[in-house]
Amino acid sequence: MENENVSVVEAIIKNSKGEILLLKRSKKNKHYVGKWQLPGGKVEFGEKINLAIKRELFEEVGIKFKKVNLSKVFSLESNFKNNSVKTIFLMVFETNFFGKIKLGEDHTKFKFVSLNKINKKSLTLISKKSIFG
Repeated sequence: MENENVSVVEAIIKNSKGEILLLKRSKKNKHYVGKWQLPGGKVEFGEKINLAIKRELFEEVGIKFKKVNLSKVFSLESNFKNNSVKTIFLMVFETNFFGKIKLGEDHTKFKFVSLNKINKKSLTLISKKSIFG
């Protein structure tokens, strides 16, 4: 069994009503197609996490965020179909929304959802951890 470490960044982006931005994964993704997630992704080798989250946010929603605040850090293990275990180091940032969203090809839809309605959405495992701990 192969073991791999992966660093992931995600952002909790809130609008003026306090609703959280979720993105729906497209068929272009290998895993969790059709599930909802927070914007984010893998940290590239040698990349600083504050730059990784800004890069991911620009790639996924087309907005340059000046200020993002690190709010939570987790580690979790995930078993994948190919018998590999990944230890995921998850850094969660928070920021406020401004601008106009332009989705990249990894997502088909976006929606701002209130915290009490997020449980009704089919979320990825990592985004569940980011939101609910």
